[in-house]
Amino acid sequence: MSSFIKKTLPIPVAAVVLWVVLTFTQRPLLLKTSDLSLFLFDWDFLKESLMIPGGFLGWAGSFFTQFLYIPWLGSLLWVALLWISYVLTKRIFRIPRELSALAAIPAAVLVIANMSLGYGMFIMRFQDYFFAPTLGYLLILGIASAVMNASKLWEKIAILTVMGFAGYVLAGIFALTGVLVAGICVLVSAKEKSQPLSRGVISCIVSFLLCIAVPLLLYGRFTRYRLADSWSMGLPAISDDEWTAGIRLPYWILFCLTIAFASAYGIWGKLRLKQSWEKTANPVIVIFLIAAISLFWYKDANFKAELRMSIAVDQSDWKQVTEIYRKASVKYLDREKKALGKRKNALETATGTIDANLTIDKFDEIIYQPTRLMVLFRDLALLKQGRALDAAFTMRDGGKGQDSPHIIPMAFQAARQLYLNYGVVNLAYRWCLEDQVEHGWCFGTLKYMATYATLMNETEFAAKYFDKLDKTLFYRKWSRVHRPLSENAVEMSKAMPYKEILPYMSFSDRMSNDHVKCESYLMQHFAEDRDVMASPEFDRAALLWAMRTQDINLFWKALAQYLETSADKTIPHNVQEAIYLYSTLENVDIGIPVDKSVKDSYAIFIKYLQQAGFQSEKEARFPMLMKFGNTFYYYYYFVRGLQTF
Repeated sequence: MSSFIKKTLPIPVAAVVLWVVLTFTQRPLLLKTSDLSLFLFDWDFLKESLMIPGGFLGWAGSFFTQFLYIPWLGSLLWVALLWISYVLTKRIFRIPRELSALAAIPAAVLVIANMSLGYGMFIMRFQDYFFAPTLGYLLILGIASAVMNASKLWEKIAILTVMGFAGYVLAGIFALTGVLVAGICVLVSAKEKSQPLSRGVISCIVSFLLCIAVPLLLYGRFTRYRLADSWSMGLPAISDDEWTAGIRLPYWILFCLTIAFASAYGIWGKLRLKQSWEKTANPVIVIFLIAAISLFWYKDANFKAELRMSIAVDQSDWKQVTEIYRKASVKYLDREKKALGKRKNALETATGTIDANLTIDKFDEIIYQPTRLMVLFRDLALLKQGRALDAAFTMRDGGKGQDSPHIIPMAFQAARQLYLNYGVVNLAYRWCLEDQVEHGWCFGTLKYMATYATLMNETEFAAKYFDKLDKTLFYRKWSRVHRPLSENAVEMSKAMPYKEILPYMSFSDRMSNDHVKCESYLMQHFAEDRDVMASPEFDRAALLWAMRTQDINLFWKALAQYLETSADKTIPHNVQEAIYLYSTLENVDIGIPVDKSVKDSYAIFIKYLQQAGFQSEKEARFPMLMKFGNTFYYYYYFVRGLQTF
């Protein structure tokens, strides 16, 4: 019994663990993947999918991807497909029970392909990549099994030919790989079973010729791709060429592995392991696969926080947005405080400026920094809660770059969200169109297009998008709630999220271009586009953005406008800090009283800075962050040179 458990149990346990990890730790990723996908229960949607080779595989992948809307269900379906691929790989290639874990290698490659993607998910042309390659691998196994089970040579050739032509139309390169694998299996098995070698040679030659000829013969039937791409149709499509090789590499490895399994067909049965290895081979292989998956699994905490915040923004759950940010900011606080003490001791023994700077750089790497997108989401959420001018500069700031081989512009991730919620609806609409052209339609784009049309009282225009959402499985309920609002402006103005967006639309609209830099554009927008009838919400946001610029003259202008429209009885705390700081720097009295606590805190800030004996701003940044990181003073003096993208 113990031997049986060691030989068979590791893979089922690994599958369960994978499902648990996906369900309970990757919920934001699964939800975002669903949001960026699209499946319509509509014949036109199917016909559109069939206009390129492999389109049906993408259509089927999209069908399954929609279930990631319910993360536990979507992940269960995917793990089930991976389990089926493992079972079929073991059976079709006749891998013995002592080495059955080898059959899990293709499944592990598919896991790595999905879970190593990171920011690459935002430049996928269609979000069918999560399921389509797994379905494609099952098709490869199905073709190999069908050909192997055919008893006569003409039957084998007929199946190869049909699957070569029809399979390529439906599944692209996956079908061609299945044909090639099947031909190799016939050749190897004929040799093993002492059958006429000619039937194996003929099958193998036919399969090879089909792989070369079918894409060439069918190229004229399609018009939406280049001839050079004929042998990669069916693989995930990427809108950025820099990402293509890296994203597709796991699938080429998968094809090579499958061909290797086919070439080794029948060898496994003759393989004899040492008795000691019979019991331990499977656990060792499983441990190796888990280590490989863990190594390539994308784990960036900021990326995960961005996804969670993005989902909360879509749901107008502003408290959740700020809570996600707060937890991310304080997660490493204890570690940072300990590092500060160690850095102080290390600097005391440093010899020379170069050694000191190296020590500072070493410990500064420990300081947690959010990405700019996290900061923008946080500020938006604070504005929607009416807390931005009291709380924005009490939280950690920064601009850590993406942990990514290539940079994804912030606009690709969140342009439609930021612009729509700030009332810049025309630019939000434009980015929805950009997303559609670059990456294809998705649930999220359709929702934002419908929201835009509703805000602009374009009833017929909105109906176009609601009609599409009515053909979805999980978003039709949203459509039925929001469609009546598009037909009743009064009710719309009272409903979420419209009632929170409308106040920001009180500005002079203009033709504009953000040059794919959301943050820079929003700074310019709130500085230049104010209308004489600007709302308090607009002026509150304009003042926050003016404080972000660290431009004193722009701040005074925004402050005057804020005081003109604001109903606040007291000036928010962060604003008082800015008033006192700028008044002190310019040696002017603008006649606006500030609290004594504000003056005292600035005096303490300056006194500490003068007495601490820091040799440079670089040396001062870390300890000042720990002591005064919750003040506008720290932001003004030490948060400089942030790069948006």
